[in-house]
Amino acid sequence: MKEISAQQALLWLIEGNKDYIESRNNHQGDISLEKRMHTHHHGQNPFAVIITCSDSRVIPENIFMKGIGDLFVIRLAGNVIGDFALGSVEYAIEHLGCKLVMVMGHTKCGAINASIEGSHDHYIGMIIEEIKKAIGTVTNPYSATKVNVFNSISKIRKSRIIQEYESKGLEIIGSVYHTISGKVEILN
Repeated sequence: MKEISAQQALLWLIEGNKDYIESRNNHQGDISLEKRMHTHHHGQNPFAVIITCSDSRVIPENIFMKGIGDLFVIRLAGNVIGDFALGSVEYAIEHLGCKLVMVMGHTKCGAINASIEGSHDHYIGMIIEEIKKAIGTVTNPYSATKVNVFNSISKIRKSRIIQEYESKGLEIIGSVYHTISGKVEILN
């Protein structure tokens, strides 16, 4: 795709939103006016928390074919877990009743590759350094992605609230989304 202006990008977003408003579903789940009204008045009731990368190719609602109110999605570069992300996970479990947390890395992750190749300044550097601490000397991108997923799971499990709910049936799993095939590989 060629470079577009900010105004063209905004126009595309506005056009897409008009299509969304008029749609009942988008081949992935219920996005109808009725569903929006129901969740507005009665709140959300997601069945899973998905923590994944901000990468524009990784769209949990599309990957799992789900609609409004189905998933509680937390997206940040490299699916790195920090205080705010962990607070969001705790909220989804404690207040929304989610019973499954999935940390989903993906192939061809820029944050993983940058962590293997070197370092960066400013805020992105903080993400890269966090991943570097997790992956250590691992240089294979696929292996590093898995190690990073398990590191995020380990951080989630340190939460007292998460520990309490794990004893009541909460499950935390890792996965890798393959950007070519679209398959989500569940990690053990």
